[in-house]
Amino acid sequence: MDKIYYINELGYPNGYHKSFTTHRLPQAYIEYTPMYSVSYDTIYDEIKENNNIIIFQTPTNNELFKLKIIQQLIENNTVFITQESNIFDWFDWTAEEQNIYIDILSKCKAFLYHNEYDMNVMKIFTSNFIKYPGCINWSVDNPKTFDDGKYIFIPTPVKRYQRGMISYKIISDVIKDIPIYSMKYTSPKNYPLSFPDNYQYGDIKLIDRMTEHEWVNFIYNAKFGLDIHKEFSGGNVSLEFGALGTPLVGNINLDTQRDIFPDLSFEFNDYENIKSTIKLLINDIDFYNEVSLKALNNVKEKYNSEIIVNKFKQDISKFI
Repeated sequence: MDKIYYINELGYPNGYHKSFTTHRLPQAYIEYTPMYSVSYDTIYDEIKENNNIIIFQTPTNNELFKLKIIQQLIENNTVFITQESNIFDWFDWTAEEQNIYIDILSKCKAFLYHNEYDMNVMKIFTSNFIKYPGCINWSVDNPKTFDDGKYIFIPTPVKRYQRGMISYKIISDVIKDIPIYSMKYTSPKNYPLSFPDNYQYGDIKLIDRMTEHEWVNFIYNAKFGLDIHKEFSGGNVSLEFGALGTPLVGNINLDTQRDIFPDLSFEFNDYENIKSTIKLLINDIDFYNEVSLKALNNVKEKYNSEIIVNKFKQDISKFI
C-alpha cells in the first residue's frame, strides 16, 4: 500500500511504529496498515509535495489552527478524516470551526467512523465512509465464572454528555451489598466539553486514573461493569471487558458493545431491562457464565486487530 500519513496529537515521534505491546484504537492501524505518524505541529516538515495520502485525526484541540491546515492540504492531496471521541463533540466548537469542518467533510475522500450510529449522524455532511472500529490484540484464555469478581465497576469517567447520574442511580437502585467503584473525572483545562465537577452519589467510591496494568487488573477483578452512557466513541472499554471475560452492560448503539455483549446491550434509557439484566448477573449462574464465554469468543472472532485492520486496508484502498 502507498505511504499513508496519519496526522494526530497522540504524542508519538514522527515515523512508523511497530512496537505496541497492546492495541487500543488507533495503535493497531498505525502498526499494521502501517501509518506514518506525524503531529500537526510538524506536518509541514514531513509533507512538502502534493498527491499524498493523509488521514487527519479530528477533533483534537486548538481546532481552528488544525482545521485550517486540513483545509489547505485537502485541495491537492487524498485526504481522509477520522472520528476521535464521541460523534457530537465537534458540535460544541465555534461557528467558524464548524463551518470549516463542514467544508472539509464535503471534500474529503471518506470519513472514518467507529459505529453505524455515528455514520448515520455524519451522512448529511459527507457521502463516503470507511469503518474504523476499535480492536484488540490480546485476551485471557478462559472465561470468568459466576463466583469471580469482588465489586461492580462503572469504567468511564462520567462527563456531562455521558449522563453519569443515570448510571449511578441505576446501579444504586439494584446493588445493595456489593461495593461499587467509578472512575473519577478531573476536568482538563481549556476543554469546553468537561463537566466542572466530579459526580458523587450514595456509597459509590471514586477512583483515580490507573496505569494500563492496573486498569486491566481492575476490570478483571470486577464481577461486571455498567457503561450505559448516552454517547460513546471507539469502544475500547467494551473490547477490554470482553477480552477479560468480564460482563459489561452497555449502550446497544455502540457496535463493539452490541457485538461482544448482545445479551447486555440496551438503549441508554431502557432502565427496566437494564435493571433486570443486572439482577440476572448477580443471581443467575448460567446466565453469567454464558455471557462471559460468549464475550470472549466474540472478541477473538470479530475484533482481533489483524482481522479488523486487514478489512480496513481493503476498504481504504478503494479510494486511493
